[in-house]
Amino acid sequence: MIFTDICFISDNVLQLVDFYEKLFNITANERGEIHSSLKIGGLTLTIDGAPLSDNPVFSYASCKSSDNSLIGFNVDDVDSEYRRVVSLGAETLNEPNTHPWGARSFQFRDPDGNIINFRSFPKEENKY
Repeated sequence: MIFTDICFISDNVLQLVDFYEKLFNITANERGEIHSSLKIGGLTLTIDGAPLSDNPVFSYASCKSSDNSLIGFNVDDVDSEYRRVVSLGAETLNEPNTHPWGARSFQFRDPDGNIINFRSFPKEENKY
């Protein structure tokens, strides 16, 4: 078994694609109003349109953003990323803070409300 991707269901696929292209300074490898995907490091982020819920093969009708999960990314400098994310107009949930285990992180929401976590570790411990 191979973990391949994370998929967000959205009412506005292109808005999310634009946000993630700016956030990660990348270009989507697939771009469409009902299906798009972006490669972020070793992860593929797929964004499918909510209208797919009308297709009997897919059952997205009841899917909504969830406040009990988040997607995390390791970054080199959480503080500079925080300033950059704020400049993109993203809703931040907190400011960067250092946890007892040494990681420094902050969380924010994408335009659909999905929670994203950016974290960094002290340089000598950054193994990811």
